[in-house]
Amino acid sequence: MPLSTLIVLPLLIITVVVASFFKRKKWQLLVISLLTVFVVMELTSIYFSGGFIDYQFYVNLNINDIIQGLFIFKLQALLVIVVFLGFVFLLFKLASLFKRKCHPLLRLVLAMIAIISISYHNGPLSRLYEIYQVTNAPRESFEQALQTLNMTDYTNKNQLISHKGKNIIVISLESFEQGFLDFADITPHLRQLRQTYTFFPNMPMSVGSSWTTASMYTYMTGVPFLIGGYSTSPLMKSNQTQLISLGDVLKQAGYQTRYVMAGPNFAGIGHTAELLGLKVISEKNYIGQYPNAPFGLYDKDIFDIAKKQINDMNEANQPFALFISTVSTHAPNGFYDERMASVITPKDDNMSFVAASLDYNVGQFIQYLEHNGLLEDTVFYIFPDHLMMGSGTPTIHRLSEKERQLYLLTNAKPENLHKSPDQTIYQIDLPRLILNGAQIKSNAKFLTDYLTQTDMDKKQFIEQNKSKIATLNHSAEYVK
Repeated sequence: MPLSTLIVLPLLIITVVVASFFKRKKWQLLVISLLTVFVVMELTSIYFSGGFIDYQFYVNLNINDIIQGLFIFKLQALLVIVVFLGFVFLLFKLASLFKRKCHPLLRLVLAMIAIISISYHNGPLSRLYEIYQVTNAPRESFEQALQTLNMTDYTNKNQLISHKGKNIIVISLESFEQGFLDFADITPHLRQLRQTYTFFPNMPMSVGSSWTTASMYTYMTGVPFLIGGYSTSPLMKSNQTQLISLGDVLKQAGYQTRYVMAGPNFAGIGHTAELLGLKVISEKNYIGQYPNAPFGLYDKDIFDIAKKQINDMNEANQPFALFISTVSTHAPNGFYDERMASVITPKDDNMSFVAASLDYNVGQFIQYLEHNGLLEDTVFYIFPDHLMMGSGTPTIHRLSEKERQLYLLTNAKPENLHKSPDQTIYQIDLPRLILNGAQIKSNAKFLTDYLTQTDMDKKQFIEQNKSKIATLNHSAEYVK
């Protein structure tokens, strides 16, 4: 159990004290029910992300994600209901006891101590303030928003110039953080690729890039997915952004661009990909041709479709960029594909089996590229979209035995990337690294290009400028 779950104690004290000042039991019950919703939400956030309610939690409160979450986390949803009802019953009894036995002044003192105990940096109140900072970020002119972050001489889309380089394949692995590469029985193929190609082991996860859609938005635009406005479905009412994305650069350079994913409705990733100028390919393009799977496709079929798309694009006399997102290693236990039992030996738990399956499919895909001579003029990039969510599972326990980080694996040469593998890289660096590695010449500029101080902690920069970044994203939107 994460130590942060102890936050429930001061929250329960505050709930009991506030409810004890109401005379009528129906008002006590109402107050307790409302505050208990917040308590249970905090515990849910701790379980899934390891931290308190923040902007990520807020964004995922939309109806679509809640429904999808209930489909995946059935047992956890039932547990939430049981905990909620148990807390309401217990706190209602305690509120009556406090009202009879404790002097009002003592109750107030207890409440004040409880509030002070949660008023620290990155604590629950601090994270609630983060939500306020981001959602309350004003919409300004795009030029003014750029100036606020000192992004001077930013290249607008009508000024963009790009020249083609190598073909590009980007593979974003669902929750497949670096710790998986420590398990020889689960990731033999990725471990071998790590030895063969360029591997960056130091890539921390940053705020605004810690869930699937946010990660994709970040590596496409170089800006974290922090967006002003009070919507829990940011960008859903937008059809374009003024920010330069990889899609814009590649289109200007004459690339064919496609994004292969399990299903476009998964975490809103399909709409965001289209917003950034990419053609979405999913189960909707292959109805009835693959087994039914959570969110549309199993990873095995995603890579099969990716091969078909590469063959199709390779026939045209122009370069291509293919983006791929896997999904089967989604928390908490992954999605079992019985077809993989013929090539993957039994594992201790389902997530280990699914992880080994993903490793096998990635290995087979890279082998396919090698055997068909595609890597002679193609650069691939493999990285996790974010850290594995959840807590209390065997997988999380194993991953938590060391510092948890992301990574970048690529066949691009370090001299082309202008980075050495021992350097720390950040999620906002990815669009620049992708273009550099593919030797695409362009006048496009990204946020990272303005953060040029030696050994700058860009994760800290994002933390300190959440409101300004939210204003930039909000101001860049073209609303339908």
